[in-house]
Amino acid sequence: MTPKPANKETIAVDIDDVLVPHVRDLLAWHNREYGTDMTPDLYRSRNPKDWGAETIKEAIQRVQKFFDTPDFLEAEPIAEAAQALKKLNGRYDLVVVTARDTIIEKATRRWLDTHFPSLFKEIRFTARLSIEKVGGAKSTIALALNAKYLIDDALENALDASAAGIRVLLFGIYPWNEADTLPDGVIRVKDWQEVLEYFDAAAG
Repeated sequence: MTPKPANKETIAVDIDDVLVPHVRDLLAWHNREYGTDMTPDLYRSRNPKDWGAETIKEAIQRVQKFFDTPDFLEAEPIAEAAQALKKLNGRYDLVVVTARDTIIEKATRRWLDTHFPSLFKEIRFTARLSIEKVGGAKSTIALALNAKYLIDDALENALDASAAGIRVLLFGIYPWNEADTLPDGVIRVKDWQEVLEYFDAAAG
């Protein structure tokens, strides 16, 4: 790693499936709890029938029920995430921009304090899956925080942020972020080692 610059740029970091294997944990719990056979390729479905529910509201309420379980509250982070972020923290300011609902803000902050203590200068919530449908685009929040980079697993967030002039690292090889081509402002990274390699090359 190169020495810390005088004026650090800001990296915005997603939580779910970037810092923690959220989909894996959620679907394992949902399948046990409701007798479903949910798979990762159905995770982003807006069809409640895919969730064994009658309405989108019911499907969202099931996800919100998951937030009170040990599977969620005591989830282990993705391997190497903390170590990689500690290295990046020497050269960049780190902020969290998450689609999580504000109803789990306290639990989320507690989890981040446990696994990523003192690493993030800001934590912002877009509440994308809120029943009330409040919140804003990640690109808007990232720009307000002067973020030059976004690390996120969602293809729609990557495309939106790239169009807003933010450089995006599309994290992970997931069914929901498959794409034949990506715009110049988006690069796919399969894990945290590739994140570090990207920023090492950018600094070189």
